[in-house]
Amino acid sequence: MRFIIGLALILPIILTACSEGENNNIPSVMVKNPAEGGFVTQEVSIPLDEEYRGWLLKEVASEWRENASGEATLYAYIQMEPGAEKEFSLVQTKESVTDTAHAELSVRSGGQWEGAAYTADGFSFQPVESFTAPSQLTDHSYFLKYEGPGWENDKIGYRLYLDWRNAIDVFAKTSDDVVLPQVGNDGYDAYHKLADWGGDALKVGKSLGLGALGRQVEEGVLHFQYVDDTRWALTENTHLTAAFNVSYSNWRTRENSNDGFDVETRYKINTGDASTRITVKTSSPTSNIVTGLVAHEGTTKIAFAEGKWGVIATWGEQSVLSDNDLLGLAVFYQLDEVSSVAKGEFDHLITFKPATSFEYEIMAYWPARDRAENPKASFETLLRQKVRALNHGLQVM
Repeated sequence: MRFIIGLALILPIILTACSEGENNNIPSVMVKNPAEGGFVTQEVSIPLDEEYRGWLLKEVASEWRENASGEATLYAYIQMEPGAEKEFSLVQTKESVTDTAHAELSVRSGGQWEGAAYTADGFSFQPVESFTAPSQLTDHSYFLKYEGPGWENDKIGYRLYLDWRNAIDVFAKTSDDVVLPQVGNDGYDAYHKLADWGGDALKVGKSLGLGALGRQVEEGVLHFQYVDDTRWALTENTHLTAAFNVSYSNWRTRENSNDGFDVETRYKINTGDASTRITVKTSSPTSNIVTGLVAHEGTTKIAFAEGKWGVIATWGEQSVLSDNDLLGLAVFYQLDEVSSVAKGEFDHLITFKPATSFEYEIMAYWPARDRAENPKASFETLLRQKVRALNHGLQVM
């Protein structure tokens, strides 16, 4: 499989002595976080000569995979204090890289369709690498494990309803472990309750959830009721990153309307960063594409812009895992790609300017895992650090 790679910083290599008294040289990388940068984990890519294939960076998570051109490249995930600079050495190692990122879609087997519902004795799911949704698939068809694709890293997990709702939900996690392969195999109820691994934390309702796409029409926000087909494909699933594509054919506002266009979305998550980057491409520009996040009553809205990026977030008791359970949600967007930010009936909405491509990021924060003394302040700090990192990424000295 040729892996598709997101934006990354290309780092040149500096040769340094392997040890005192030796003439052998090993590659190392000097990295600086600008003073205006953010204290969050960021992905960097490091091109190396063939002789260093298999070497990994010391002290930080790294792995080899193909870049967009099909070339073997070392990718590393680095968190540094703003204003700091550090030299990272490469080492030869046979130690395996721990899995901390994962994406999947699993399809139920052993039964049959009865109208819009899939019936079977028990729950047996098979993971797939590609999938085309059958025309009868709808909400609560009981055909896809937890109703669509799921993805996670060591911080958080998410799922996408792969039906007309096309909303994004949040899996709160209690540990760094990859857990989704074990979630939902016992049916469609257990993961809504807090378990040892975590649980489904967000009440989506009629909203977009966290950062899904919609179209603004006179009646409100249209989801994906009218498409010719929906396709899903896994594009990356390595130790430290996971990505998949979802494409929609002829997304239109009514069954027989002629305002349809094709949409391809790409979701990517990396280790160490709770954010997911969503890349959207359309076959033609339109003025009514929106994203946003559910607007629960009693939550606090947080919004600000800095540099080229803005964020809209909510904070409060919007987790359904227990009484008074706090949850933070955020959508990060590029200011020059957005025409307006406003409150809708069910969501805080971000409207994109007419274009055939744009990108944004989503993030969820479940403070019960970290047990922070001031969780709201921790969430607000995380938002600031993320926006600063988006504006001022890691640099090479």
